[in-house]
Amino acid sequence: MRTFLKKLDWIAPALLIAGLLAYPAAVSESAADAALLWWSRVLPALLPYLVAASLLARSGALLRVKPRLLPVALFLCGALLGYPVGAKLADALRRQKVLDDADAERVAVRCNLPNPVFLLSVVSLGFFGNLNCAIPLLLGVYGAALLFALPLLRLYAKKAPEPRGLLPNDLPDAIGDGVKTIGVIGGCIVFASVLGALLQSAFHIPQNTVLAVLLGSFEMTCGVRAAAALPLPMSVRLALAAWFVQFGGLSVHLQTALQFPVRLLRYARSKALAALLAAVLTGILTPLFVPETIVPTFASASEIRQNAWALLTVSLAAALGLLFVFVFTVGLGRQKRTP
Repeated sequence: MRTFLKKLDWIAPALLIAGLLAYPAAVSESAADAALLWWSRVLPALLPYLVAASLLARSGALLRVKPRLLPVALFLCGALLGYPVGAKLADALRRQKVLDDADAERVAVRCNLPNPVFLLSVVSLGFFGNLNCAIPLLLGVYGAALLFALPLLRLYAKKAPEPRGLLPNDLPDAIGDGVKTIGVIGGCIVFASVLGALLQSAFHIPQNTVLAVLLGSFEMTCGVRAAAALPLPMSVRLALAAWFVQFGGLSVHLQTALQFPVRLLRYARSKALAALLAAVLTGILTPLFVPETIVPTFASASEIRQNAWALLTVSLAAALGLLFVFVFTVGLGRQKRTP
């Protein structure tokens, strides 16, 4: 296993560089599109919440919460402030010795959630053009997240030091932290989008549901935008959107690993199960709030064969993406253990 990981240290970058050289036009277009998406939608939607999360961590407000209410406070912070605040708060509490490593990892996995403003402004209004879409999305995504967060009620908080409160320089430092984090998010979005574009170009994946799944597996915002444009019933498109925002894709997994050294398999498994439940709940609830305006179309035999081949490439792409994050987190863990 160690020999395999050592080989991946140079094989993965070599394959990436080869792909960048082989498809320069697709890479440039995808990178520019992802950067514009980050600048116009993600940055204004998330930056204020990242600054607020940094202030929250610096103020020690969570240390004032009674231990039995700490899981509720952490879930609310993760749900209201969005990715990757849950992992960021878990790392802060671990460093302050409030939580041990195991409990902090549980928080990083189960309280790392999408931002409701993102679901309202970017997804519902921006991509679907209907504010009513936010209702089944919010109920499905946060309903599933709440069920998966129930084990946190057994969370054990150690005796913590007294909170120090905010200092005069905390606000500019928090702004700096927020800008740094939103920059990392932008880089992850661009990187994941470029990987998706490379695989699309290499395997000639058509503009259909399979492409939307591929894009969402790497970067949730691009996947949601592709799902919103599909000629499918609203319930199916919103279910796909719920899956993407709950799972997060490679981009959010990278962001999480940069904030907290989670175990990849545990994180991916938990997020995938929560995403599946969120998709089911959203699909069931959608007809109650949003009318079906698009009639599904039936594919030809050639399209079905093409989609079947493309689905195999999606499975390969997802495996490669998760393998990359695994290698990344292993390297990150080695770096943090090095004195």
